[in-house]
Order: sequence, then C-alpha cells, then structure tokens
Amino acid sequence: MAYESLKHIFYRNPERWKAVYEARYRSPFARHLPLSIRQVGRAQVHPAFYCYPEELVVLQDTIRTSFQSCMRIIEQVPQAAVGQFLHHALIEEIQSTNEIEGVRSTRREILQALEAPPAEQRSYRLGSIVRKYLRILQGERVPLCDSHDIRALYDDFIADEIRRDDPRNLPDGRIFRRESVDILSAGQKVLHRGVYPEETVIGMMDQALAVLNDASLPILVRIAIFHYFFGYIHPFYDGNGRMSRFITSYLLAQEFHPTVALRVSIYIKQHRKQYYELFSTTDDDRNGGDLTPFALGMMRFIAGAMDETCALLSSRQEEYESTWKRLAPQLVNKTTRAVGSVLLQAAIFSDIGASIRELCTTLQKTENTIHAHIDKLPAGLVYIDKTMRPYRYRINIEKL
Repeated sequence: MAYESLKHIFYRNPERWKAVYEARYRSPFARHLPLSIRQVGRAQVHPAFYCYPEELVVLQDTIRTSFQSCMRIIEQVPQAAVGQFLHHALIEEIQSTNEIEGVRSTRREILQALEAPPAEQRSYRLGSIVRKYLRILQGERVPLCDSHDIRALYDDFIADEIRRDDPRNLPDGRIFRRESVDILSAGQKVLHRGVYPEETVIGMMDQALAVLNDASLPILVRIAIFHYFFGYIHPFYDGNGRMSRFITSYLLAQEFHPTVALRVSIYIKQHRKQYYELFSTTDDDRNGGDLTPFALGMMRFIAGAMDETCALLSSRQEEYESTWKRLAPQLVNKTTRAVGSVLLQAAIFSDIGASIRELCTTLQKTENTIHAHIDKLPAGLVYIDKTMRPYRYRINIEKL
C-alpha cells in the first residue's frame, strides 16, 4: 500500500491523525533526525523523522536495477557520443535548474561559456555555473562537511551570477545571510520563512550535513533529506534552489553516473508542480515532521530521470547504428570515416554539433587534417552552425 502523508491523513480523517503520527514516530522502523520543522505562522515545532515503508525499499532497488541497465547501454555507445550526450545534458540541466527558479538563460549563453577557455570562463554569464558542472564530469570532489564548505561552494558556483543580477542578494553575514528571508507565492503570500537568525542557520546546516555524511543511512535517503533541509533552511538570499539541485546532481554523479545526474533537474522541471508540492507537504504543520513523503518523492524523480536517460540513450544508439550503415559505405578513407562517425554522433547524441577543437581532441589529429577530411565528406552532408564561434559541425541527417 502506498505511503500516505500525515497531512493527507489529517484532511481525510482528522480523528485518526494523532494515532497514526504516534505509531509512525515511535515505530522501530522510524529514524529520528537531529533537526526540527516548523511551518511559517505556526507555533508547534516537530522533530524530524522518517520511516522505512516497503515502498522506500522497493524504489531504492528499482533505481539500482535501472542504473545497471543504463550502464549496459552506455557501454555500447561510442565514447565520443557519451561526451556529446553529457555536454547536451549539461546545457539542458543548467537551463532547467534556472527555469525552475524563474531565471532566464539561453542555450547559446551556456554554450558560449562552455566553449570559453578555462581562464576566461567566469567572465561569461553563467560561466561559473558551467565551470562547476564541467568539474562534475571531470570527477572533481566537492567538500560537504560543514557550513564553511557550503559557503565556499556558493562563492565558486553561483556568487558571480547573484552579483550580476542583484549584488544586494549576496551573503552579508558571517557565513550566510544576516537578515530573515521569505519565499512568496505569485500573490505575495508567505509560503515559507527561512531559518533565522544566522547562528541557527549555521547550526542547522551543520546538522543537515552531519545527516548527509552519516554512512549508517541509505545514500539515496541522505541525498533526499539534505535536499529538503537545504530548501527549508534557505541559507542564502538567492540561489538556494540552484545550489541544492547542483549538490544533488553532484552526489548522484558520485554514486551513479553523470549521464543520470545531469538529467534530474530536467525531470524535476517537467514535474515542477509535484516538486513544489513535496516541499509544501513536508513543511506543513499537519505533516508532523515526517520526511518519508519527501524521500519517496525525490526517489521517484531520480527513478524517472534514470528511466528517461536509459530510453533516450537506447533510442539514439539505435538511430546512430542504423544511420551509420547508410553513411559508412560512402566513406572509403579511414580518417574520413572516423571524422564522419564523430560528426554523426554529434548530430544524434547532442544536436549542438562538434567544434574543430573537439574533433582534434577526440581523433588526435591536427586542425588541417580534420578540415581536409571534412571536405572529403559527400557534398552537402555536413551542416556548419556559424551563428557563434567556434563554428559547430555535424552530419545533416535529413540530407543523408
């Protein structure tokens, strides 16, 4: 039977609420956490806890099984195609996490920052965000031990963007924000009030990080709980949602694979209403501090993102194989075939194309060699996107 939130039980049968709450909170399968939850405008403070219903166990098993299927597909995909797919997913991930917060960003802006030399990246809009996501792909470790680590990540990841949008929203406290902050609805109703004052913010963040690093808890439960508490604490004036989703993507990349991690925000954006409902249900006074519905909801998002990733990679691999069978016979020279193959992968696995520099790196050839073999491809078969620099090349599948 599906696990029902205490909030829904209260509305459906208020007389039964207290007994269900007590049974859950005192259950031997309940895990009590060192943090508490209070809904804005309510006096009652609820100690946070979660339970281990069968659904939670099944979801974790489902995610692991899906990941194994995903890895089998990734092993079949050409190496260059995996890189193309990751860059495409990175662009979509950044766009999606921005759109969830109402921040406008274009594919072109993100691609420009992606193509910029590392030393110049931070001078571009979204450059610091792109740079940090790229480091996920490179396997960089991000310290997440205490509040100072969170502030260091903020400064490296998103402070440049906050400064560009409105420098008044930069942190003004010892580590986080000095003043109170409210999250408002479109009608200016206070939906949530971040933890206050700053010493309480620091204390709760350190407790939330202790939960995240508690190896006695299942990793997916820890990731979900920390995601919730980051939003609940709301340590910064702006950028909290993008920060928490980046941390979730980073942790999933460490636990699984970047191809899955970079599609979680995309999946959340597609189910934005359910995402916000998870927070409002968990914050609610009548939910009694039960984090189980939030953990279940986040795991469903992860499972959904994983299934979508598997389906997408599988369909694109099939398309690549069938299309390559038509293209390969037209390419006699070995290097021309290699160039054609990478350009076909760029068309199918990313749709943003590949730069000459990427082709040189992938094939270990000089620029002159790459250009010479692009010229040997059948006339009209290569599409060159000249709307930005560097130009991006791909096979025109419609022409093929």
